[in-house]
Amino acid sequence: MNKDDIRNLFYNLNNINHLAACSKSPLLKNVDHAIQEYLNDVKNLGNPWDLWSSKVEETRHLFARLINANDDEIAVLYSVSSCLNALMSSFNFGNKNNIITSDLEYPTTNFILNAYRKYGLTVKTIKNTNGTINTGEYSNYIDNNTLMMTATHVSSLNGFKQDVGEIAKIAHENSAYIYVDDYQSLGALNMDVRSYGIDFLASGNLKWLLGTSGIAFLYVNKSIANELKPTNIGWFSQKNPFEFGSEKLDYADGARRFENGTWSIPSVYAAIEGMKTIIKYKKYIEEEDKKLFDYTMELLERYNMKTITPQHGANIISIDIKNPAGVEKMLKSKYKIITSARGNSLRIAPHFYNTYNEIENAIKVIKDNFQ
Repeated sequence: MNKDDIRNLFYNLNNINHLAACSKSPLLKNVDHAIQEYLNDVKNLGNPWDLWSSKVEETRHLFARLINANDDEIAVLYSVSSCLNALMSSFNFGNKNNIITSDLEYPTTNFILNAYRKYGLTVKTIKNTNGTINTGEYSNYIDNNTLMMTATHVSSLNGFKQDVGEIAKIAHENSAYIYVDDYQSLGALNMDVRSYGIDFLASGNLKWLLGTSGIAFLYVNKSIANELKPTNIGWFSQKNPFEFGSEKLDYADGARRFENGTWSIPSVYAAIEGMKTIIKYKKYIEEEDKKLFDYTMELLERYNMKTITPQHGANIISIDIKNPAGVEKMLKSKYKIITSARGNSLRIAPHFYNTYNEIENAIKVIKDNFQ
């Protein structure tokens, strides 16, 4: 694979050292073209609902391909927050009244789960040890009253990668569900919901999937979907979205019952091109991203720079540094290096378009000027 050809898919990579895929991917040229296509469609066609609906179905199909699911197992929503809220609204907290999570989840998960305490939910939070969680901890926390366990595939805090397949086994052995937040890895790491035994999964397109904000997807295993009756819904959750004056709910089949109102159509156009690119280069991306991650970790060790990212992590490397937010701003304004501060660390997140020279240059600048 020619790296120059890959880099030419994006704007401005020769002028900006973009190492923050964990926050926002650089602009894919085809995404730019897709947004212009949306504007032209509105200018020339007015309200092309049939066209828009077909594009929503295309995003549904592409996302399903990415995770080895069926189209009817995918709900199209706006953010991982909207995905998890829709899912949580489908549960009744009777005997199954606790959910197990961890402090390495993206804060969205913890905030939403805690909001459901008012309905009788108990939340059990596994605490990390030096930025990692032993998979066996899930076995220690689960009991007969556990409804679901959450497991981020890769933690946005430090790149810690979990064995979601093994966590799913623990959940199912105890008659509990497994929910996976895959926003910090999908598009860089392959995901197969079938082989991992995942019940629910959510991810968005702003980061590794090369799209924009305003669109995300919820996977619901087809063997479960029709048993659940979400209340955080909109008109697209029903078999007949255009039924005025309805006095009862008639849920759509499969994951569509979790959908809400009108989609963010510009985001749909963008998502198509981002996911098409990821699918086209899928095998190359995972192999290349692993090499870039390993190279970054090796450089930090060589320069004796401290990281809170474990060696068996993925995608995201967090450098322990003073004033990470200030360093991020200085790197951007003075050196044209894009990074992402999170907590007490500065994150570097190379993707398949990055080069080894870009990574080395960024780390040298950080070491020479900020440590």
